[in-house]
Amino acid sequence: MDRIRIMHVVDSLGTGGTEEGIRKLLSGLDGSAFEQTLCTVMPCADSETRGARILSVGNAGGGRQLLVGRFKQLFQRERPHIVHSRNWGTIEAIVAARMAGIRAVVHSEHGLESSTYRRQPLRRNVVRRLCFAWTDRVFTVSRALRTYYAQQLRMNEFRIGVIPNGVDTERFRSRPEARLAHREKLGSNSHTVVIGTVGRLDPIKDHRTLFLAMEFLLAMGANVQLVIVGDGPERKALEASVQSRTNLAGKIMFAGETNDVFSYLNVFDIFVLPSLAEGMSNALLEAMSVGIPCLASSVGGNPELIEDGSSGLLFEAGDAKTLAMRLQMLAVNPRHRQELGGNARRRVEKVFSLHRMIHNYTRLYTQALGNKHPGLIPDRRIVAA
Repeated sequence: MDRIRIMHVVDSLGTGGTEEGIRKLLSGLDGSAFEQTLCTVMPCADSETRGARILSVGNAGGGRQLLVGRFKQLFQRERPHIVHSRNWGTIEAIVAARMAGIRAVVHSEHGLESSTYRRQPLRRNVVRRLCFAWTDRVFTVSRALRTYYAQQLRMNEFRIGVIPNGVDTERFRSRPEARLAHREKLGSNSHTVVIGTVGRLDPIKDHRTLFLAMEFLLAMGANVQLVIVGDGPERKALEASVQSRTNLAGKIMFAGETNDVFSYLNVFDIFVLPSLAEGMSNALLEAMSVGIPCLASSVGGNPELIEDGSSGLLFEAGDAKTLAMRLQMLAVNPRHRQELGGNARRRVEKVFSLHRMIHNYTRLYTQALGNKHPGLIPDRRIVAA
């Protein structure tokens, strides 16, 4: 039986949530059933990742490029059974795939950009609506994101599916030995409550609200430390903001980008995600899987992950005072932290496991092909969720 050939199309192979989702598929989909290739718009230094070839269609110079022709040539040469494009940066792949006669075309939206999260430009809405009509399947990673695009495009939201992100619960779990070792490296004593956040340093992540909440906390006399893991365009501005506030001196650490997020998560006593907009945060999922009590802004997919008061706490985006009060409540109540963290871990295991995500993608790809593939995987090959 021929394997189903899938070509994943993404703007670039960086460290974001979309790219991490692709890496999970490259490792998780059944290799005897699927052959996977990765196509990037931006040139990539690597030619292979997780055993999959990497091909690129864009120019190193960047700038606006017309990519339909290049995508079409690539698809005609490689002949994938399925092309799966992601987000606005790869929208032209839908047109090219149809022109190249690809059997099945899938498109997914995984989040929102800082410049367009409130409202999409009219041109994007027109192009998306036209292109979505040419796909076999369109989906988002959260119900909130589905509703957002349905409203923006003025289409029935039931035409858009939802496949939530998943987390490897075996990899991301509490490890007391890792916690002790890494806390020593951070210089955190046993009495300090370590608040942490993980993500790209971008305006949409709204770290400034977290800084203001830290000022409120310190004014209350809380013994807390904030560790920020990640890098991005806002880093210099954020560091300058901290340096200009004498009351935050020595209380905020910029850890930078790391391949060892797991160790930092095991150090955190509390995890915070103050974003202005989200698709479905992998960082929040990982923190919940480790069993950390989490506070997140009530935007995007966050309320779909956290049941407020049970498996975490929610607050209105930009509300630094409420965030500070909830942080203070958790800082002085280790038993409540343990309860929230335990509930978070159980919720992820039940609803947002990597196993369930892989199952959902397997079903998506086989259903998108339908009878178009003579060697289609029979239903018995699809693992039950």
